[in-house]
Amino acid sequence: MSAVSPTSPRIDRSPSSIREDAKKLSNDLSPIGAGQKAATLAALRDAGFRVPEFVVSPADLRDAFERLGPPLAVRSSASVEDGSESSFAGQFRSFLNLNTLEEVETAVRLCRESARSSEVIAYCRRNGFDSESVSVNVIVQRMVQPELAGVVFTINPVSGDDAIVIEAVEGLADELLSGRKAPLPREHPLVMKYAPQIEQTARGIQRHLGQPQDIEFAIEGGTLYILQSRPVTRINFDVGVGEWTNADFRDGGVSSSVCTPLMWSLYDFVWERTLKDTLRELHLFDGDFEAGRMFFGRPYWNLGAVKRCVAKLHGFVERDFDADLDVSISYAGDGRCTPITVSGILRAVPILWALSRFFRRQRRFDEHFLASGFAGILRQYDATPAGSPSAFRELIERDFFATESNYFRTIFATSLAKLDFASAFPDVDHRLLVSALAPLRHMEPVRAVQALINRDDKSLDEIVAKYRHHCRLGLDVRFPRWDEDRAFVQNMLRNLPSSGGADPRPAYLAARAEALSRLPRWKRATFRRKLDRLRAFVWLREEMRDLSNQMYHVIRRHVLEISRRKGFSDEVFFMTFQEIVAGDTSRVEQNRETYESYRTFRAPNEIRGGHLAGSGGVETLPGDGRPAHSAMRGIGASPGTVTEIAHIAHTVQQALEMSPGHVLVCPFTDPGWTPVLDRASAVVTETGGLLSHAAVICREYGIPAVLGVAGATSRIRRGSQIVVNGTDGRVERIESQ
Repeated sequence: MSAVSPTSPRIDRSPSSIREDAKKLSNDLSPIGAGQKAATLAALRDAGFRVPEFVVSPADLRDAFERLGPPLAVRSSASVEDGSESSFAGQFRSFLNLNTLEEVETAVRLCRESARSSEVIAYCRRNGFDSESVSVNVIVQRMVQPELAGVVFTINPVSGDDAIVIEAVEGLADELLSGRKAPLPREHPLVMKYAPQIEQTARGIQRHLGQPQDIEFAIEGGTLYILQSRPVTRINFDVGVGEWTNADFRDGGVSSSVCTPLMWSLYDFVWERTLKDTLRELHLFDGDFEAGRMFFGRPYWNLGAVKRCVAKLHGFVERDFDADLDVSISYAGDGRCTPITVSGILRAVPILWALSRFFRRQRRFDEHFLASGFAGILRQYDATPAGSPSAFRELIERDFFATESNYFRTIFATSLAKLDFASAFPDVDHRLLVSALAPLRHMEPVRAVQALINRDDKSLDEIVAKYRHHCRLGLDVRFPRWDEDRAFVQNMLRNLPSSGGADPRPAYLAARAEALSRLPRWKRATFRRKLDRLRAFVWLREEMRDLSNQMYHVIRRHVLEISRRKGFSDEVFFMTFQEIVAGDTSRVEQNRETYESYRTFRAPNEIRGGHLAGSGGVETLPGDGRPAHSAMRGIGASPGTVTEIAHIAHTVQQALEMSPGHVLVCPFTDPGWTPVLDRASAVVTETGGLLSHAAVICREYGIPAVLGVAGATSRIRRGSQIVVNGTDGRVERIESQ
């Protein structure tokens, strides 16, 4: 903080007149576009939080000075400041206790000039920002004279705990923020007096903004004022937390957005048991561990524990395992490896026999279940669902468990088949060899519409009814399915283009023939057997996912019927299924607060004890001073190269606005996105691996895809021309001349 010495007399104004004039000035100039700091202050003020009166970059500085009245503070509100990924904390200048117009004018000028400081330029270079594009607006604000001031974090940035952290001092907090003054102990009378009010306000702000906050506050005359609030951008985790990931949960699954308690209770009920039972069946595990856990309102699974188990398989390479799942790499080289040796194979004989039995059993079950078993289950629920808690419990514990546990087992079988094939044949093109699969259920609605001669309402109604379990918003049972979303679905289907992309079968057959020709004859039978098994499980996984989605449709119908009979509103989604059965609503408000407090947070994809994570797990880019939009790397999941216009979409509805032939850039794709993928010439996502749903569907459509491009939706501008190279996993923007 800097101070400017006074040179002219103060102007005293009544608080009511200051507030009235400040409100007029603020209404005249919207903070949106004037920097995130100003926009957040305006949003908090409008939501009822106490914010000292302020104006943003007033055209008439004298008028603002006279209306607000000294003493004043001048703070920066830069275009890059207080973002969810980079805060630029301490990079721009602020000035306090300004008592004259001349002081304010000087402070405004120095604030603006700080955008060109060597510190800001270096920060931009380190974090991949274009320093030339940085602009600085200023906040002119009534100066609070506090008895207590400081900062409050709504999450502990050192340990990752979901706990309020308060650091405060008597008087102004500038020396605390600069590190020249230590915070008061928690037992200090002033801290103890105001801590409940500070904590309640901080939680309210996080809930309103939807992500953890770093808040500056000041208490004047017993009133708590908010001076600034910005997202917490870096969070450390205690060493003992272990290693967790949301891989496979985030690609349209339970972690693709903040998760309701009902949805996680359903998932956890199956995941906790099925994961460990499968590992025991394979002789990879004989103890116990926590399989899933919620962080930041989203589910994660125990990556560290699973790796320790599967590392017993000969040929295990940690880097390959992580790459297949799109898990971020935090180590050098290949990480943990289990080499193929004669002694290792002998020790692994029981595991190999168990693995072979597991593959056979799961494939037989899936094929029977798809052919007739699931249809028998579904027929029970074709009529209006029963609304009794006992019927709901039976649905979850019997039919849902059978369907979902075998879907999970098929996922495990697919990953293990990929590991088995890749360790035996590491040099072949795995992408092409798992393309051109048998017809997929996810693509049936698209093919059915494309086969229609006339896309009239009756024909589309039949398709919506048949595929009613699809959803455009994600997996969570809180979201409506197609049969509740008819108008949008009919519009989407009516505007589907004819089938585009290239037929993947010729490329697959050529890749298979080439791989076989390079192998000695004695290895060819093994190649065919392992590849055919892998291809079968990739197909079965997608088919079982469709059955899983149908079961969630049944569950949603039951939940809505129970809600109707019990007189619940949407509170039913903020109860676990066990609480719904018991009729226990005691934790609804607490659960709703957690859900809303993380609804806009870009949670890290991996959580590792002792590691620092940025929100969204976005990497710090090389410090070459270039914009972050030039070249990006990801996973080449579907081969081919396309140069086209980028269309940024965070929802299926936004994707539907894309002109056919453009490149779809989105956070992820799940089955709900399948109808719109056929509009794209290529796909770029922020998540996903070689065997993810997006990769499978893009290969079937025959369009290039690069997945796992961190921050793609923010680093690529809509309407820019980009090159998507799905062969080597590169995305590059063509710079305008």
